[in-house]
Formats: sequence, C-alpha cells, structure tokens
Amino acid sequence: MTRTAIQFGAGNIGRGFLAQLFHESGLEVIFVDVVQPAIDAINLHGAYVINIVGQGAQRVEIDSIQAIHASETVRVARAVADAEIVCTAVGAGALRFTAPAIAAGLALRNQAGSGPLNVLLCENLHNAAEVLRDAVKALLPESIRDAALANTGFVQAVVSRMVPLQTEADRAGDPLGVRVEAYKHLPIDADAWVGKPANLVGVEPVSPFQAYVDRKLFTHNCAHAVLGYLGYAAGHEFGYQALHNAQIEARLRAVLEETGEALIRKHHLDPVQHAAHVGDLLARFDNRDLGDTCIRLARDPIRKLTPGDRILGAARCCEAQGVPTDALAFAIAAALAYEEPGDPSANELQRMLREDGLDGALQKVCGIKVDEPLAEQVRVAVAARGHQAR
Repeated sequence: MTRTAIQFGAGNIGRGFLAQLFHESGLEVIFVDVVQPAIDAINLHGAYVINIVGQGAQRVEIDSIQAIHASETVRVARAVADAEIVCTAVGAGALRFTAPAIAAGLALRNQAGSGPLNVLLCENLHNAAEVLRDAVKALLPESIRDAALANTGFVQAVVSRMVPLQTEADRAGDPLGVRVEAYKHLPIDADAWVGKPANLVGVEPVSPFQAYVDRKLFTHNCAHAVLGYLGYAAGHEFGYQALHNAQIEARLRAVLEETGEALIRKHHLDPVQHAAHVGDLLARFDNRDLGDTCIRLARDPIRKLTPGDRILGAARCCEAQGVPTDALAFAIAAALAYEEPGDPSANELQRMLREDGLDGALQKVCGIKVDEPLAEQVRVAVAARGHQAR
C-alpha cells in the first residue's frame, strides 16, 4: 500500500522544505492548495526540483507528487483518512479552513478503525495546534468526537529552514522549483505526538517544546529582523552584506547576547550549546547564494513590533529574567525608523509616528507604556540614531 503525506499548502515552505522530508522518508506527497496554477503544474509534471544553495549545494528532485484543490473536501478527506502523516503550512489566517477536510478525514479513519494520525502544524502562530484542534473538534460528530481526538496528535513544529523570495529567474527555470538553504531540522512537540515515535527524516521530537519555540523566535527571527532593519538603514541590499558591516555585526551580536542570556536563564539551556547554535545561525545568515534581501527580512514592521513577537517578545523575556535590554531598545528604534515605500506596514507605522508621536506609537504598536524603563531606553536610542544621521 502506498504511504502518503498530506501537505496542506504548496507554497515555498510546503514545497521547499516539508515535502523534501516526506519524500526522503519514502512517502508520496499529496499537496492541498487553493492556487489553481500550482495545482495544475504539480499534476502535469508530477515532479519538481529543490535547489539547495550555499554549503551542501545540490539539486533534490521531488517526484511521485499530486495535488488536490482544497475545495474538493470529500476527496481531501479521503486522502487524509489514508495518510500516514498530515502537515499544514498555509499561514495563520488560513489555518481554520483546513479543519473541515481534516475533521471529515478523521471521521472516516474512526469508521475504519485506523490507527493514530498526527497533524504537524508548521505555522507562524504560537498556538496553532490548539486553534486547529478546536476547529476540528467543533466539526466532529459528538458520537465519535472524543475517540477521534484521542487518536489524533496536533503537533506544533518549529520551521527554521531559510527560504527567500523566489526571483523571476527562479520561476522561469521551473515554476515549482524552490531555492533554499541546506538546513534540514524540524523540531516538533514530542509531548503532543500520538502513537509510535516519529520516524521521519529531519523530524526531531523535543521536550520541553517551549524552549525551542522561544529560541527560534528570540534568536533566529529576532536576529533576522534586526539584521534587516540595520542593514536597510545602512543602505545594504542583502542581509549577508549587512552582516559584514562591522558596526551592524557588533549590534547584532549584542542583541543575541541579551536574548541568549535570557533564554539560558529561562530554559536552563547549555551556554556552550547555545553559543554553537548562534554561531551556526550567523553562518547560515552569511549564505549569499540565498540572496535574502534586507527588505524581505524587515518587511511588516508593525507585526514584528507587536508585544509577543520576535523583538518585543525578546525584550520582555529579557526583562523577566533580569537581563539588560539596551541592544534590543536600539533594535526597536531601528525598526521604528524603517521607511520602505513599498511596504504598507512601514508606511502605516510612519503615519502613526507622525500623528501619535513616539510615545503614542510605542504604546499602540509595541504595548510599551510611557513610564516604562524600556520606553526611556527606546527614546534614548531614537535620539542617538537621529544624532548619528546628522
């Protein structure tokens, strides 16, 4: 019998990362998406190539694939019922739309007396597993609800493979092809998994999972965004160029020292291992073949400055652990100064700064109250940046 993986979302992460793990695990991948041209191309060609660039460069062909439009709920449900693993990478806003087909598939599995099924959540949403489980629960018939849910794991994952925006040249060569880095690790919440241990290439069950979530957000995501804001302000096009700017590198390392110390204190991480993780991360940032631009790294500053996200979340984590936040305050100031005309979020942020002032924007966007120490740190950093500009 054919072993299959259902991949909701045939975008860059779905095609450029998760499908590779499933393919190399001996599974045939069935993509579920709403983009008809992508669905048609997958079904027409039945294969595409992942271009791994930088260290470990190679071309990996992903074959034995097919695609189903998400609107074909009955067909998708049957595929879910027969699957060995289900995975989502559709974006936080679209996650709930996967629930009807998954619920219908679980009902079919329950009827057939099938074994456990795990659903990997590869979304940029801290409670994605809870959101999808609740949505599926509401759609299951009451008579089978408890049994179906007990037989299903909703398992959060941490996606760290870097996949830049694909260029016109990339798409011209192969409309399905994706350019990615070699990094191939997918930590998942071991405590949420149901049934036999995961036996999938690259999938690493870990516990406690929150340590890996925080490390990704406050190390990888935070540093990437800071690199984008500082690099953009200095006139660099690419992230790797900004990394070779001595002043930017020093500021970035200062941010990573603050977040690293907070993570070590909060989660009792091994300092040597964390330092090695940071070193590996910076080496990956230096992969010029990815062509990752400062604009991509910095885009949507309002989202990246919200209270629980990568920069403010890191600052709050530092505060809770008694770690200074001087470098993070400077990073917040750099994000507030981001003025890319093509970024609607940046334009809205600049409007708020003009109309509400710095204190108003800090409170509205970042949740930083006027009388907080962090607010004063940001004011000082903003003034220092303005002085440097003059």
